[in-house]
Amino acid sequence: MEKVEVLLEGLDEKNISSILSKWREVTNIRKQLDEIEEMLKIKVKTYLKEREWDKYQDKETKISVSITTVKQQKVDRTQLKIMLTEAQLAQVLQTTTYEKMSIITPEARERLRKYARKK
Repeated sequence: MEKVEVLLEGLDEKNISSILSKWREVTNIRKQLDEIEEMLKIKVKTYLKEREWDKYQDKETKISVSITTVKQQKVDRTQLKIMLTEAQLAQVLQTTTYEKMSIITPEARERLRKYARKK
């Protein structure tokens, strides 16, 4: 926990700019860690695939790895609407509502502009 506490040094909880600045620091560090984690996962998967292994248990670290094939099914809503009446459709579909907060940095906003449609 010491390393995490170092990140919070100088945080002024009464100043939103200070909070957002610390949030940006943490987000950048997490993004770098995610990239490193993804690279390591690819290396592990490649290692297992080269040896045609589906499972591996490391004796030193006691970490186990397994590669499983997952099948996903997706419902075609247009076909479902054609096949069912509105009442039947209302019984089948479940809707959940939740709040989502988005914090967009200038860097993220710049990335989004590349993908946004221009009028």
